[in-house]
Amino acid sequence: MTSDSPAAAEAVMLFSAVQGKSDYLVGLSFGTWVHDQYQAVSKDLSTFKNLKEYLSSDCAPERYKKVWNAFCAKKGAIKADRRVSALMREMSLAAMKESGLTAYQISKTMKLNLGNVYAYLNAGDVTKVSRNTAREIMQFAMAYHSAD
Repeated sequence: MTSDSPAAAEAVMLFSAVQGKSDYLVGLSFGTWVHDQYQAVSKDLSTFKNLKEYLSSDCAPERYKKVWNAFCAKKGAIKADRRVSALMREMSLAAMKESGLTAYQISKTMKLNLGNVYAYLNAGDVTKVSRNTAREIMQFAMAYHSAD
């Protein structure tokens, strides 16, 4: 990281802080260009209750805040995708119920993994299909229902 990926320095420090290993990372960085920076951040971190509080303060360097904000945005996007997939599942189930379409028929016709389709539709596990696949299942179920 210190020679090939300098942009990762902030992310590595934040990860080590989450793991409670920022002081250990400071020791590992001795003799590198990031050592002084890591030492200052580690010292500042020790005065706050948690990482989120530190990153919300004026003490945290802006580049660390940007890494944290990017992480939070990505984490939020995953939750949003799962909420949307759950809503599409409900619409798919309603169309399937009205037309008599089964998860097996969807899986075979669309050439999808049967276990994942069952887990998504029957068990409600929205992690088993992507948002795009959930949309395709919903569109297929609704088209099948309208053709019925």
